[in-house]
Amino acid sequence: MKKTMGEILKELRLERGLTQEEVGKIIGVQKAAIQKYEKGEVENMKQSSIKKLSKFYGVTTDYLLGIEKADEQLEEYLEMLKSRSELKMLFNLTKDATREDIEKAVKIIETVLER
Repeated sequence: MKKTMGEILKELRLERGLTQEEVGKIIGVQKAAIQKYEKGEVENMKQSSIKKLSKFYGVTTDYLLGIEKADEQLEEYLEMLKSRSELKMLFNLTKDATREDIEKAVKIIETVLER
């Protein structure tokens, strides 16, 4: 059965052990907005929020919208790992890292990419 966007958002948040308030702060919306999104009330959701959520969770916007299956996304990631040695290196360096270490590394990478 196909999941709704609300179900996908809630699942991704819970997998990461985050509260609705924490996710709201991260993407710049109120907790009430995250509650609405997770209930499936996404008609008035801004594109910028969808993009921020997809970037934060590391999934495509199509996946959030329920268009793309997770398996298809995994296949895409595997193809990137196979074809890009720098991504293999990054994966190998972080595969045993803690969540906290990875979050720090992501912030550093985001800072470098903002130049």
